[in-house]
Amino acid sequence: MRRSGLSIISALCVISFFLAIPASGADPTITSKAPYVRSSIEGQVIDDSTGTPIPHATVQAVGLPAATLTNLDGRFRLALAAGHYTIKVSDIGHYSATIDTTLADTALTLEVKLKSQMIYLGEQKVYTRAYDPAQRIILEAIARKKDILSRVHDYSFDGYVKLVLYDSRKVDSEKIMLITETRTSSFWEQPDKYKEIITARTQSANMPADENMIGVGGLLNFNRNRIDLGRYNIVSPTATDALDHYNYYLTDTVFIDSKPVFVLEIEPKNEYEPLFAGKIYIADSTYDVVKVDVGFSKGAAFPMVENPRYYQRMAAISDTIWLPVEIGFSGVFKFKVPIPGIPSRLRFDYVASLSDYKIELGHPKGTFGEYSLEIAKDANKPDTAFWTLHRLVPLSGDEKYGYHRLDSLKHAPITAQKAVTGVLSGLLFLTTFGQHDLYHFNRVEGVYLGLGKSFNELLPGTDLYAKAGYAFDDKRGQYGLAIERRVWEPLKLRLGADVENQIVRRQTVNTDPNYNSTFFAMIARYDPFDYYRETGYNISAAIRPVRRTTLRVGFHDLRDSWLPRRNNFGFFGDTADVRPNAPMANGRLRSTTAQLAYDSRPLINNRGKDLRENASQYLRAEAGIEYASPDLVATDFHYRRYFVRLRARHRFGGLGATILSGYAGKSDWDLPPQRFFEIDFNNPGFFDGDVFSTVGNNNFGGDRIAYVSLVHDFGTHIFRSVEIPALQKIPFGLVVNGGAFWSEFHNYHDNMAMSNLMTAPTAYGEVGFGITNLTPFLSPFNLAVHFIWQTSHYPTNKFALRLGIRL
Repeated sequence: MRRSGLSIISALCVISFFLAIPASGADPTITSKAPYVRSSIEGQVIDDSTGTPIPHATVQAVGLPAATLTNLDGRFRLALAAGHYTIKVSDIGHYSATIDTTLADTALTLEVKLKSQMIYLGEQKVYTRAYDPAQRIILEAIARKKDILSRVHDYSFDGYVKLVLYDSRKVDSEKIMLITETRTSSFWEQPDKYKEIITARTQSANMPADENMIGVGGLLNFNRNRIDLGRYNIVSPTATDALDHYNYYLTDTVFIDSKPVFVLEIEPKNEYEPLFAGKIYIADSTYDVVKVDVGFSKGAAFPMVENPRYYQRMAAISDTIWLPVEIGFSGVFKFKVPIPGIPSRLRFDYVASLSDYKIELGHPKGTFGEYSLEIAKDANKPDTAFWTLHRLVPLSGDEKYGYHRLDSLKHAPITAQKAVTGVLSGLLFLTTFGQHDLYHFNRVEGVYLGLGKSFNELLPGTDLYAKAGYAFDDKRGQYGLAIERRVWEPLKLRLGADVENQIVRRQTVNTDPNYNSTFFAMIARYDPFDYYRETGYNISAAIRPVRRTTLRVGFHDLRDSWLPRRNNFGFFGDTADVRPNAPMANGRLRSTTAQLAYDSRPLINNRGKDLRENASQYLRAEAGIEYASPDLVATDFHYRRYFVRLRARHRFGGLGATILSGYAGKSDWDLPPQRFFEIDFNNPGFFDGDVFSTVGNNNFGGDRIAYVSLVHDFGTHIFRSVEIPALQKIPFGLVVNGGAFWSEFHNYHDNMAMSNLMTAPTAYGEVGFGITNLTPFLSPFNLAVHFIWQTSHYPTNKFALRLGIRL
């Protein structure tokens, strides 16, 4: 369980803030392109006057794209072939140093001393806050950025990325909780195309390799006008309209490569608007941005995170172009409610070192497509020798010990106390959050225990999944075996087949198919689903005819049978409240299906397995048909079933984000009950925008249905644009929602089968609002309260009060 907890936290570090692991279709068979070289220049950079190490100094081979950074101990390593080199070492506030050296076939060690050089404006800083020369400087920097971007069509670079998690309560070498490292190759092209390939990765033993997908992603381009971070779309300090959002003040002048650089303070004009606050460094005369070091205003509140800090350093890649060579992000996760196995304060440090830039070479056709991130098939293979030479930022002493300690803990014998704690924590997790194939509970199966295992790449190009289990109230075993074969990459042709003998639920139109109702079923007997046994096989084929679109066809040969309710257990609630299991039609169901889906979210290809990337804005649409007829193939059923589905999320600048969902379905002839369209009541105590909260413990459905729902989240500090300071300080957020649905039986008239469903031949509607960010002092569990009213006249609840939890 400890490994799983840390994996979750590392995902939070990346996904919550970077949103681009977390960021189109290149061939996923790409392999590591980093050359294996046997020589290196190593050493340490120190301050000439104090003798202290200088961290994050830039070390570059002049005339080559090879560059690196010093670690926290001031140490560096450049992997190079034998030859003669000029090495330049630079750091803000120091004179640069240049060293000519010849590298043989063995490592060369250097000690580099940099002299401090700072110029403070002192008496020259006489401008008032109403007018400051920084305003003129930032205008020149914005114009310079626009000029550079207009002239650079494309570039590529290699990166080294490291993420370290620390237990902030400890000060010794045992504070390190997790380490991940990756080597990446990235490609950028106008206007905003970006593609990244992880060519090699390694991590401490408490994290599975396939969970390490930490790259450079969307943090690369700080020169965008708007930068996506978590739920926020933040104005860049060099945006064309930056002066509408920021004040700038000239504070210092420092030297980089013996050239003066202005240090500007960035101040948000409205601290309750999500903006940056910190410093930006701009080169004199050329007005290139050479460094950014910022935190965030009060309006950018990241859940659970204290003191988030972002920095980026640039270097002159050519005589006229500065590009990033170092990116860093840090902060502290603070959990005010204890979580077993996870420290209450968990610090994270992310650093990316970028090198080997290639500008205006042009990218091969097909570089950009559906995939924003790919993990090469051999990314897990590089050994210790590879990382010794290709780790651009050497490990510090603490990090080396951290690897050793975590690897030792992974293989240490499990004590009885740890075993008991792990089992109890696992049961709590499964009951609360669920892993359906391992454990679940419902009123038909009772307790189900099983095992499920994926075998990806057991055979090249093939994914295999097997599961088996036993339902104690049904008193029968269940199993499933699925295989999918990747056949033709140009069209992403996939062929799949599965066999099954298991209890399944009738799918509802408004709930995630992966939702597990175990918790509410056990606690309060709330189970919104209806169940039946399904035995048989399915075969399918899928292709992507155009970008972001998938066409899937299938044939299904199944035998369905109804099951009675067998379990009334619940910690709370009256047995009379337990819904019967809806009658289903017994028989052999053979049908063909076709579905066409569009999803605008970029894909991640993790060694052949496709994953969807989180996106702040997206559009998902799907249409499908199912056809069963004895005229086509022997079957006990005769029907046609059609549906369309839509889900879109759009962000409106500082006004929040809207989620629009909709579904419509109809059928012809005699639709069996297991294929009815159904809207369920789902979470009875928690708010869900796709669930109608006032329907109570009732499901609506029919052989025709339609629904639409709209949720708009204004976020916190919704009054930040108001010129009244007292209102700007209100920390709460506001969510408004509304929805309506219709359902009826048009062709079906069996009252017994319909008895478990209500119909809504006229619109069933509801509206409501929620107050969010009520308990930031209970992080990671920040509560909200939602108030919902029914606007129609059905004999269900007229009002519902629901909680919300935002992690």
